[in-house]
Parts: sequence; structure tokens; C-alpha cells
Amino acid sequence: MRIKLAVLMACALYVEMMSAAPAVACAICVPYPKATLADNLIKADAVIMARENPEKPYFFTPVEILKGAADEADFKGFIDSSSRRKLRLNSEHAVIFQRRKAETGWKYVAYADTEYQDFIRTIVKRSGGWQINSLRNDRIAFFAKQLNHDHRYIREQAYLEVGRAPYSSIKLIAGSVPRDRIRGFLANWRLIEWHSLYILMLGQSRHPDDIAYIRQKLEGAARFGFKTNLSAWVTAFIEAYPDNGIEEIANLYFKNDDRSIEEIKEVCTGLSVLGSERSISAGPGVVNRRRRIVNSYAVLLNHHPIMADWVAKDLTAWRIQALVDQLAEIRERELKHASGSMFAVDYYLSMASNFLRLESTNNP
Repeated sequence: MRIKLAVLMACALYVEMMSAAPAVACAICVPYPKATLADNLIKADAVIMARENPEKPYFFTPVEILKGAADEADFKGFIDSSSRRKLRLNSEHAVIFQRRKAETGWKYVAYADTEYQDFIRTIVKRSGGWQINSLRNDRIAFFAKQLNHDHRYIREQAYLEVGRAPYSSIKLIAGSVPRDRIRGFLANWRLIEWHSLYILMLGQSRHPDDIAYIRQKLEGAARFGFKTNLSAWVTAFIEAYPDNGIEEIANLYFKNDDRSIEEIKEVCTGLSVLGSERSISAGPGVVNRRRRIVNSYAVLLNHHPIMADWVAKDLTAWRIQALVDQLAEIRERELKHASGSMFAVDYYLSMASNFLRLESTNNP
């Protein structure tokens, strides 16, 4: 009994950690640094701009205090040869440093030309309000406007900020980048690891050419077994084809027993993001889409029972009662073979009776 209780408690903690992420950030665009430039500037007690001290070569001196306090006696920084060369060629450029606490040392943040300096000043100025949850959308909106910026580093920071926003927020700001720019960005294969956010944005386009382009990319990925950005293409495809996209995905991937587990997981990531979306009004469209996703999970479990834990985590996160018999049967087979881990399945089966049946779910 003690062992069973311990397992269930471990399952609960495990599922709680795994199912909390979609509400915080879109799971498709998150393989990036957890802390962005803005995060670091917000957490810092002091932020300064520094250049070489003309009276003390090879050493920095503060030239502008953006946040907190600092003086020459307090700040001691040695200039590396690369920064020194660049600063000598560009007298208006600077290096940004930050410090968390007075007793800790200064930490290099970035080399900044004049345009990047203005960007950092704006972040520091506005960051006080961003620490308030109610103004989180203001932060997302600010960085969304920078996605079109010509400055490479500003554009990269904008991508990192917007890319970790909730999917519902990404949908709202999708129109901030012109479709021709999105298509141009997606055509650049050198940036393929950065494509996911723009693929999600393209999924909001109702332009016939974009819808056809999304189908072409999804079907190409299915034909050749491509996995890069597959979760984003799946999500965009379902948005572009709301009436039958989920069922087409299930036919392409879930009914094919030869699909790799990596492909299946990418597809399920897209479905999880869409199923976890919370609409302001929680209208029938959102509820119906989740129902169709669960139906596709039934197909998934028939052909790829190894995904039972994934399905159980989503059902737990959505707090709906569905596929109980199917999951219980898979769990029974797993017990007989004594292989693998099914923590999420165990927890879901213990809690499913407390959740709403899928047919009566009206408040996702």
C-alpha cells in the first residue's frame, strides 16, 4: 500500500510539472535560452554602459548608468582585445554590464552599437511594469513589433521573447509580420532552427497561397520523414484546415505503424499545444477541436501504444475523462511485460473519475 501511494504521489508531481508548461509557453518554440536579455536586465540591480577609460587603457569605465548605481571605484572591468578594437573603431559603441547584488561582481551582457543601446534603454525603462503579470501582454506586444527590425540582434531577442509566449498570444500578434517577410524567412534554410515561430504565424494566414504552401510542407515532411519543425507545421496545418486537418494528420502519421517515435512525438507536440489552448470565450470551436484531438489519440493508441503516457498527460492537463478503457488495457499489457514507465497513465487512471466526461466538457 505504501509503495502504491508513493508511486501515485510521484505520478502527481510528474504530471503536474509536465502539464504546466503549455499554459506558460508555447511548447513548440521553446528550445532556446530560458533567460532572455530582458529577463537579465529586469533581475539586475544595476545596469551600465561602459567604454575604455582614456586614462587607463585596457580598462572599462562607466559612461551611462541605466539602472541602479555604479562608479569607477565600484566598477572594475578589463577590456578584451576584440572589444577594444571594435570600440576604437566605433567611438559611440559601448559594452553593457549588469550586477545582481552590490556584493557580487559585474557581468558582461552585450556589445552594443547605438541602435542596440537604444533598444536596451527602452527595455530597462519599460521593464518595471513587465514584472506585473497583468502587463505581460504589453511585453509580448513590444517585442512582436521588433520582429521586423533590420538589426539582427534586436530581431533575435524579439524572436526569443515572442517564441516562448503562450500560443494564444502568438496567434494574436501573428499579423505583426507581413506574410511576404515570413515566406522569405522560411525560404532561408540557414535559419531553419528559427522557423517554428514564423510557421505558427503563417498558420493564421487565410491567403490561399499560404494555405497551399502549408499543405505542401506538411505532406513533404510526411513523405520523406522530416522531423525538423514538424510540430509547427502540424499546428499550422490544422489551423489552415480547421474542418479536417486533425483527421488528415491522424491518417498521415498515427495510422502508419512505420512512423518513427520521433515523428510521432513531434506530431503530438502540435496537437498538445492546440488542445491546451484556452479561448477567451471557450467557444464550441475550441471544445470541438479538443474532442477531435482526443479521437485522434484513440487512433494513436491503437497503432502506437508506447505513446500512452503522453496521451495520459494531456488528458490530465485538460481534466477530461476519455480513453480510460483503452489506457487501462495498455497498462495491463505493460504490467505483464514489466517494461517501460507509465507514471502518467497510473496517475490518470486513478484520477479520471474526478474529471468531466468528454461529451459534457464545455469549459476547457
